[in-house]
Amino acid sequence: MLKKIFFILLLLVVAAAVGLYFYLGDKERLKADLSTQLSASSGYEVDIQGDLNWQILPSIGLAASIVKMRDGETQIHVGKLRVKLNIDELTKAPEEWQLADLTLQEVRIKDADFRIQQFALQNFALGAATPFQAQLLVLQGSEPSEVKADAAPIDVEGTMIYRLLDSKRDPDATLSDVKLTEINVRSELGDTPISAECTGALREIDGAAATATDSLNVYNGGIDCLSSAFNLGTLTWPESKATLSLNNGRMSAKMSAAKGRLDISKLKTTLTTISAITGEDNPAADWPDAMEYQSLEVDAWLEDEQAKVDANIDNLKIAMQGTLAQSSGEMDLAGTLTIAQASAGQLIRLSSRLTDLPLPFYCKGTAAEPDCGPDARAASHIAKELIKREGQRQLTAKIKDVIPDALMDKLPDALKDKVPDNLKEGAKQLLDLFKR
Repeated sequence: MLKKIFFILLLLVVAAAVGLYFYLGDKERLKADLSTQLSASSGYEVDIQGDLNWQILPSIGLAASIVKMRDGETQIHVGKLRVKLNIDELTKAPEEWQLADLTLQEVRIKDADFRIQQFALQNFALGAATPFQAQLLVLQGSEPSEVKADAAPIDVEGTMIYRLLDSKRDPDATLSDVKLTEINVRSELGDTPISAECTGALREIDGAAATATDSLNVYNGGIDCLSSAFNLGTLTWPESKATLSLNNGRMSAKMSAAKGRLDISKLKTTLTTISAITGEDNPAADWPDAMEYQSLEVDAWLEDEQAKVDANIDNLKIAMQGTLAQSSGEMDLAGTLTIAQASAGQLIRLSSRLTDLPLPFYCKGTAAEPDCGPDARAASHIAKELIKREGQRQLTAKIKDVIPDALMDKLPDALKDKVPDNLKEGAKQLLDLFKR
């Protein structure tokens, strides 16, 4: 996505250069000539469909509306763009120009689940620190779509350094090198304000090209963020640290937080069902619907649309894998939740029979609004497995009453693990056999 946005900036520099040559001509000819020149220089199919206006004094200015760009499946619509260039910059080569102002409004990217309402740069020059501001809107679905009514805009501001490097593979191509500094992100979730401060760097991979489903193989680099209190579905955490890295098409993420909240109502329901089937006391009877956790650690990666997530929340361990669409954020992850023996101060305490028992776990929906939890429908199967385990335990205990440990070690595993349909009768027959 960054590559597409910054590529638009380069197109505007070219537009200013070409437009100055033709500005005395009529607008329709100018639009046609600019579209042709931009298409030839960029490799994108560029079509300026709206108005095109020029300003000569006191600075060179260009304003255009409804600019469409296409490259295969990639389609970009820019509602409005504006660029200003001080006249004294014309004495320099175009790649050395400093743009006094550059603004894009209503940038729509096909299949994205957000819209760039505005992107603005001040005093932009290649290789120089440049202040910028942006506002993103979350959509109801993939573009084209309506803006999500209950989602607050996401405001981003900071400083970036954008350079161009010669490609080692293609002498006629250039690569982008982006450094992000002092990035501040602000938005709201319901009535809760959220914010994050990030720094990082991204460099375009020589010869890489994004496919319709995979845009991660264009850049290598990493971003570190420190975020304020935040909610994601049923999970809440206070100030947290996160690190994202891109390496040859794989995005890895690590996050850590402490003293947050987790909704455990689905876990309570699952354990209550298992207890009812097995006839045991319900360990979750007195648990609240949301627990205070002490620590949260997440380790995840995404490659193409394949994803894997490992998380530790106190003594809860979640391991999932599945698919996560890069364009829409749709996810379909499945795995297990296991509960280790609790230490001091941890709420989730289970009997030895339930400790380390793998409970089926899922995450569906979207990355912005995930639906995650234990699969309560699997409770019956889990209960049967527990009954089987208890049968094995009782049978082994009875055998040990009459067989020395030395002989137990020599019993075939198949015999030790076998559970007769009628536990009592099977145990009696087995005991009689060894008493002979």
